[in-house]
Amino acid sequence: MAQAMTYETAFDDVSPRTWADAFPWLAGAVGGSGVDWLKDSIQDTDPITHEARLATISALAMERLTRWTIGQIFPGLPPDINLLHLDLPMRARNALAKFGRADLNTLTATTLEEMLDWSQVGVGTVDAILRALADVSTYTATPTVSAPFSITRLGAAKSSLERPARAGWIDAVLEDLTKIAVWYRTVGSPDKPLIGCPVPSGTPDEILKARQRLEALTAGDVLSEQDLELDVAGLFDDALARLDPRAVDVLRARLFADEPATLDQLGKGHDVTRERIRQIEGKARGTLLSVISEQGPLAMVATSARDLIGTIRPLDDLIELIPALGKEVKRVGQPAWRVLDRLDDAYEIEDGWCVVPTMTAARSITQAQLDERTDNYGVIRLDELDLINSSRPERRPDLTASWLVHCGYVIHGEFVLTRTSSVSDYAAAILLLEGSPLSSQEIVDRFVWERNARSLANALSSDSRFERVDRDRWALKEWGLEAYTGIRSIIRELVAREGGRARLDKVVEYITARYSVSANSVISYAAAAPFTTKDGVVQLGAERTARKTPRETRRLFRRPDGWVYRVRITTDHLRGSGSVAPMAIAKIVNLSEGKAIQLKSRLGPQTIAWTGIQPSFGTIRRFLIEEDVAAGSEAFLVIRDDSTFDFEQVRKSTNDPVSDALSLIGAMPTSDAKEARVSLATAIGLPEDAPVASIIGDYRARGDDDVADLIFAAREFLETGHTRAEHTHDADIDEILDLL
Repeated sequence: MAQAMTYETAFDDVSPRTWADAFPWLAGAVGGSGVDWLKDSIQDTDPITHEARLATISALAMERLTRWTIGQIFPGLPPDINLLHLDLPMRARNALAKFGRADLNTLTATTLEEMLDWSQVGVGTVDAILRALADVSTYTATPTVSAPFSITRLGAAKSSLERPARAGWIDAVLEDLTKIAVWYRTVGSPDKPLIGCPVPSGTPDEILKARQRLEALTAGDVLSEQDLELDVAGLFDDALARLDPRAVDVLRARLFADEPATLDQLGKGHDVTRERIRQIEGKARGTLLSVISEQGPLAMVATSARDLIGTIRPLDDLIELIPALGKEVKRVGQPAWRVLDRLDDAYEIEDGWCVVPTMTAARSITQAQLDERTDNYGVIRLDELDLINSSRPERRPDLTASWLVHCGYVIHGEFVLTRTSSVSDYAAAILLLEGSPLSSQEIVDRFVWERNARSLANALSSDSRFERVDRDRWALKEWGLEAYTGIRSIIRELVAREGGRARLDKVVEYITARYSVSANSVISYAAAAPFTTKDGVVQLGAERTARKTPRETRRLFRRPDGWVYRVRITTDHLRGSGSVAPMAIAKIVNLSEGKAIQLKSRLGPQTIAWTGIQPSFGTIRRFLIEEDVAAGSEAFLVIRDDSTFDFEQVRKSTNDPVSDALSLIGAMPTSDAKEARVSLATAIGLPEDAPVASIIGDYRARGDDDVADLIFAAREFLETGHTRAEHTHDADIDEILDLL
């Protein structure tokens, strides 16, 4: 017990007086503006303002602290609190009970990201829970975590510029600057920059040497040895020195560890309760976040890292640009990049990749670019993608391939294949790239995973995209069978024979002289995938795919009064992040690259911007809170022809294929077959009288397979107005069939 008393006494309990006392992370989450009220007395805050503060705390937590546990966000939660007795709406109490979080220990170990991912639990419900937890956290005493004597090099040492011992270099610099200034004044150029601009011919050697000395000046010439140790890792060590050593021990074992210790393990090790460890962890993490968010070198490094990452950047590339991020922070035994990542929720570092703001968002941007550029077979050239930031442009193709593999896509040579979930889709992409028929075994040999050739042949035989052109050779049906096989194979041979580039006139002359093929046919094949013809030269490799029109864009559908874009709500939407938009959206709203616009909506202006590598929608969090939308739900972002914006949830599935298909395109439900067919056709720009087969084909071509499958299931109803009658058992017929 003596050890427990020592630990308890070291961390004296202090009742929160200000908002910053109760929530140490607030200053770090708010940043450099809007922090005046953090020092206001909680007790003196009027009820209306109090509620507004709780709403702000909830919003900041969802925006900046999604990877934090509830216990870390609210270190002042009373250990004996009954969560179901809080002033919560019934839906919030039901959510806590349904997901087994009615007990404080289980809830405090839950990350905010996990809560936002709860199935069929809307962001409004999570917001209500966070506000209630914030409220009860404002009056419970919590342990202090600051070191009793926190003297760090950062705070105690004088600036190098103030040390008389360093005055020598200042005098030398001033002398060189004065020499250059006097020279420019003498020659009549007093407004010319002293350094950085070209040196005119005839400049005296003395002035040239002064310039060289200034340009060669390094940090080592200016700073002391002690100051030079204060790189990112050293600054983190100094920031950690502001905390009690035992608080640092808790962070080392919990926040920064590869395999975090449990609260129980740490509690036993320090002979205190697990609840005590939770409070210390929460306050220490919040305090450290506020420390590194103060104006100074650490805050600048955090901002620089975010800017350099952009959207996606390899970790080794980031460390190459900021080498100190690879150095160890000695107090926690982890590299500086790990410490920065665990404290700053503005980006994630995982498996050697740095992404902003989350891995989910980076994958969404990746998928959006792939959807934008893919052809009907899900094939895209790697050099068409603009995803990876790197200080070495020559690495981008390999880095792009590595990132796509990390995301689960298949790389085939210089191409990425986006539709490989079925063997038929995978085979179609392989055939497209090969450009000539292949046997089943030859196709599966090109797969990155093992598949059975016989099973593949069975799948291809029932797929209308393929044609058997020999006993076991398959081609894409659109090729034209034998005509395609002969012409394309010969063109490929001629291109290879000429070293990868063949003159078009020679190709036409060679083929038409030997086969009964028109010159126009040869020219057409030479201009189609997998070939390109440019300036009279044929070579392998398709030109960059043209950006898709709105009517060709997956999940984007036309209504009589505008367009609707179907999205799946993620935790990034719930936390208030923007979301990627297809290029077609920019065309719809006439948005130019580098610009942003605002559309009117019932909940205020909605931003659509194209300031990054892809257009994006601004936050829709206010709509999600209003309608209590849960992560995983599907919804429509509506852009009307009158330049207004709206948000609609997708209707729930009814297991009726027609109703569900209309729901997925944002059309009104109807039991009339003709009305349904017209809605399905006009949503993707087809004529009202388009046959059902064409509708199915066009939905599948644009990548909306979910809608195509539903239309296929309802094909008879859409064509005839009635469904096939259920088969009734006829014993006599069955017996006859058995005999046959």
